[in-house]
Amino acid sequence: MKKYAKEFLKNPLQNSALLYAIVGVANTIVGLGVIFALMYVGVKPEVANPIGYVVGFLNSYFLNKKFTFKSANSHKRDFVRFGVAMGVAYLINLAVLLGMHYGCGTDKYIAQIIASVCYTISGYCISKLWAFKPSKKESE
Repeated sequence: MKKYAKEFLKNPLQNSALLYAIVGVANTIVGLGVIFALMYVGVKPEVANPIGYVVGFLNSYFLNKKFTFKSANSHKRDFVRFGVAMGVAYLINLAVLLGMHYGCGTDKYIAQIIASVCYTISGYCISKLWAFKPSKKESE
């Protein structure tokens, strides 16, 4: 653990978990920025919301591919896998939310926060271990 901490402090921007978190913050700003800008010019919230999420998803994909995981795989391969990874992460988020709130009686706001943390962690792990994992062809 001590060795990991020293390595992290030497060059924190080489840490993919930290980069994933930074991309997540940037993605939130971009997505909400698009949503709010569209609503500002008169687009209905129910139309602005999915547009903002699509832009946010694309932003997240490109930033994570290039900076977080530095993937050299094809866009076709990584994009499909990233979509699946985020879908699975969302299902984990939903299961935790419903289980915590309805199964355990956890306050709905606390359950949302816990579910969001699970979404972030599972999204990172699935992206790192599968979605952006170097293909055998690329790693040779």
